[in-house]
Amino acid sequence: MPVPGIIKGNTSLNTYQNFDGSNLTIAGFEEKAVTNKGSVGAFLGVGTNFNDNVNAVIDFKGTYKYDKKGLLNQNLRIRNTIGLTGSTTQIRYSPLSVNIPISDKVSLYANPHYAGKFNYKTNEWSNSAGIFAGTTVKIAPKTSLSMEIQRYNLQNLNDNSGKNWGVNAILTCDL
Repeated sequence: MPVPGIIKGNTSLNTYQNFDGSNLTIAGFEEKAVTNKGSVGAFLGVGTNFNDNVNAVIDFKGTYKYDKKGLLNQNLRIRNTIGLTGSTTQIRYSPLSVNIPISDKVSLYANPHYAGKFNYKTNEWSNSAGIFAGTTVKIAPKTSLSMEIQRYNLQNLNDNSGKNWGVNAILTCDL
């Protein structure tokens, strides 16, 4: 857990595998300022679907804790992808995220959210609601692994096709 009042950095490798076969893998660096009430930060990386798509990924993130331990919080992420085949901006807002420590090395979390995405190539805005939930395990003193399942497009509960489900893995190393 970052110490309040300082700047913390990490590297991460994130892979998002949807049940319809689509995927996205992102690697990069994050810096964030941490306070007792939350954090603000930025991420710079590269993402690919391993087919025809490689993008620069620039995220701006913020978290606000509702309680001192950070069990309940809200968060905002603005993700910009910039590539040769197109660029997008996604705004994802979670009004109530839950993070429950099970031990010193294991925590469980759930994050319901709204996401809106603007595609600059097509000039289109899309909206969706979703949730991801999982566990984070500290596998070394400065390294953690998160595994989660995600349900996209909750606004269409009847569509349980593979495009609306995925599994994610996030490997994070503190600097």
